[in-house]
Amino acid sequence: MLFDAHTHLNFEEYSAEERAALAEEITSSKVRYIIDVGDCVASSLQAIRDAEDYDWCYAAVGIHPEHASVVTDEDIEEIRKLSAHPKVKAIGEIGLDFYYGKDNKEDQIELFRKQIRLANELKMPIMIHTRDANQLTMDILLEEGAFSEERLSWFPKRLNEAGEEVQDARVQLHCYSGSKELALEYVKLGATISLGGPISFKNGKKAAEVAAAVPIEYLMSETDAPYLAPEPFRGRPNKSPYVEHVVRRMAVLKSMSFDETAEKLLANGCRFFDIIE
Repeated sequence: MLFDAHTHLNFEEYSAEERAALAEEITSSKVRYIIDVGDCVASSLQAIRDAEDYDWCYAAVGIHPEHASVVTDEDIEEIRKLSAHPKVKAIGEIGLDFYYGKDNKEDQIELFRKQIRLANELKMPIMIHTRDANQLTMDILLEEGAFSEERLSWFPKRLNEAGEEVQDARVQLHCYSGSKELALEYVKLGATISLGGPISFKNGKKAAEVAAAVPIEYLMSETDAPYLAPEPFRGRPNKSPYVEHVVRRMAVLKSMSFDETAEKLLANGCRFFDIIE
């Protein structure tokens, strides 16, 4: 069984019929759980509705950096209220995007800091979106206590391959696109690296290097559907069941069997999001 640790069944352009059809595909697939991720108040609300409709669906609520210039304090307060829903498992996706958002960097940084503080106040996992801002993202996470001893104390430790307990900050780097070296720095801090379709791309060398280098207990599988479909579906709308192709590629890169890799990634997702089987 598979875990899609970051997806958008709540995608605003889906009609109700399209969303229901996608949900039926997930129900009939090898996917055991998905995390339906909000990027604004409206999509966070839809993620919660999806989570109420389907037992395999859980939600994350948060405000994406693309909305930084228009977000209000009332929006942040609404995210706080939504986080109390029993099927909300994380604050996200939050972070920095300087690829598209070159003109509102200060607004993005302020919004990012506010939502890290909210996640810390609520003692909840954090889902990070970062693009063209890798080092600054880490710097802000450190400054705001996302890897502090206090935060580390809130969450059970995870076991490494040697059976030793290691720290878990419950910080997920979604669709990680940074270097192998930075990924290993995040691992030392207790973060989790989530990888999707790019590890299957012919030009996805960097993502493949990360998958090979990061210990399996620090990895997650995701789709970011409807974006970034893996091979052999690249260029088409992505779907949660396509996470199987991410896991198959990860298995090759980790020199593990598909079943063993899928089992480990499912366990990682359930632990990270506190989903009790």
